[in-house]
Amino acid sequence: MKKSLIAFAVLGAFASAASAQSNVTVYGIVDAAVMYTNNQAGGTNKAVMEAGQLLTSRWGIKGSEDLGGGLKANFNLEGTLANDTGAAGAGFGGSNLTQNFSQAGNNSSLFDRLSWVGLSGAFGAVTMGRNNILGVDSVGLADPMSLAHAGTNPNVALVGLNSGAFFGGFGTNQGGTALRQNNSVKYVSPFISGFAGAAMYGFGEKAGEMSSSSYAGLAGIFTDGTNGAALSFAKLKDPTGNVSLSGWAGGIKYKIVPSTMLRFTYGHNTIEGKLGAPVAVTSPNDNRKITVIGLGADYAVSDQLTLTGAYYNTKRSGDFDGKADQYIGLAKYAFSKRTTAYASLTYAKAGSSALKDTTLALGIIGTDGVQSKATRAAFGILHAF
Repeated sequence: MKKSLIAFAVLGAFASAASAQSNVTVYGIVDAAVMYTNNQAGGTNKAVMEAGQLLTSRWGIKGSEDLGGGLKANFNLEGTLANDTGAAGAGFGGSNLTQNFSQAGNNSSLFDRLSWVGLSGAFGAVTMGRNNILGVDSVGLADPMSLAHAGTNPNVALVGLNSGAFFGGFGTNQGGTALRQNNSVKYVSPFISGFAGAAMYGFGEKAGEMSSSSYAGLAGIFTDGTNGAALSFAKLKDPTGNVSLSGWAGGIKYKIVPSTMLRFTYGHNTIEGKLGAPVAVTSPNDNRKITVIGLGADYAVSDQLTLTGAYYNTKRSGDFDGKADQYIGLAKYAFSKRTTAYASLTYAKAGSSALKDTTLALGIIGTDGVQSKATRAAFGILHAF
């Protein structure tokens, strides 16, 4: 008992010393919604409880230490929170790749969203570890729904490379989503007259094959505090180094009157190289290109109530043609700065009932070759801490 008390005292002393030098914050978002969707497999309907529909549920720890002279040491650890089941973390991929590219990947991570340490100062900020790719930052600036419904949002899943079914074989994760990259170094410059730039590189860590499973990206951004624009370019390699995934992503937002904000995004990605015959219609194929156009408007009815209308047009070409559209109406009511209730109605329409079209609806429409359209309603609440 005496030894235990001494140990606790020593740990307490270290904790006190650390808190005296650093600023550490625990934060998060807990979001849950009831969702009802028609025209699933066999024309059936589905009712579910889902986490993270307005914003992805998450929890994290972040902190900084003032090193003097304007220099700071920073860290951020952040993981997905599936509060509908209590699970934490998500899959990011693994080294045993198959041609159908598992959505979840072969490994899982508690801090699947962010896991980095770095320095910041007058020169900007450098972070090392698991970072968001630059395309997410670009379309995130002006996404028509402010990244709501992330699981079925074309800007997140397709422009942001978050769908493992489409992009699992590229980048440092070696499977699963490519929206965030392991083993990466990211630099963001300071803003000068509203302009800033960013660069990021992810190491594939394969001996003798420097480009295999790598990520490289550049981005530029402008903002005046209200309006803004961003553009990014990225190139990712598969594990062989012979096939590349390149993509452009950009967005503009502009407030036309105090109550109304207009948003526009454009993104496309192209696969170049020979992968061989895919085993499923969703697997990447030679010279495949996916393009997403997003349009939206926010209207502030009052300080508490905001109405959003959004439209996404998604097209696939190069290997075969496919298309799908989404129309979304979203209402948000802010009880406070931290608590928001919301409701949305989504209508998805594919070019046909074939998989080449319905898969571009990202799970909203049943993919049994019968349905070509579906409607989804969601009612939820979000609390941030």
